[in-house]
Amino acid sequence: MKKQLLFIALFLFTAIASMAQSKSAFNKGDNLFNVGVGIGSPFFGTGYSSSLPVNPSVSYEIGVSDAISVGGQVSYASSKYDGYNYTFKESAIFFGARGSYHFNELLKLNPKFDLYGGASLGYVTVSISDNQSTITGTASGFGFGLYAGGKYYLGKGTGIYSELGYQSLSFLNVGIAFKF
Repeated sequence: MKKQLLFIALFLFTAIASMAQSKSAFNKGDNLFNVGVGIGSPFFGTGYSSSLPVNPSVSYEIGVSDAISVGGQVSYASSKYDGYNYTFKESAIFFGARGSYHFNELLKLNPKFDLYGGASLGYVTVSISDNQSTITGTASGFGFGLYAGGKYYLGKGTGIYSELGYQSLSFLNVGIAFKF
């Protein structure tokens, strides 16, 4: 986890350090589509393992101004505890809205970088079961999160991204970003 946090800090530092007076990486009307994985889920504890090695996440946003984007996201997480003849399973799915503020014009960033922060609000459904009792069921409720993120565009509309903070059932999301 420390290596991942160091990577994020280095990524954000590089974005700020490479400021240039040019067209921004984010503008009004841009469509942003992210496909990624979450790392560092609160569903994992000592003795827990994941049914998937990471938590898949998909998000979409559209630029409503040169600094603000709004959209939605879907994420999934699961874990399992298996020990001492006892098995406990849990899974969660998050459907939510998200909004981001892009600092590109404010900081005059290089057009390959998109530095942003935002919030998410959505609905979480959690399912649990175990093998020794009748403990099974589902629960649901509202969930929210805050995040800071950055994108580096490798080409005109494709890049990589990372988001640090609690949202979409993970503490760190990384993946591929598409802009069209």
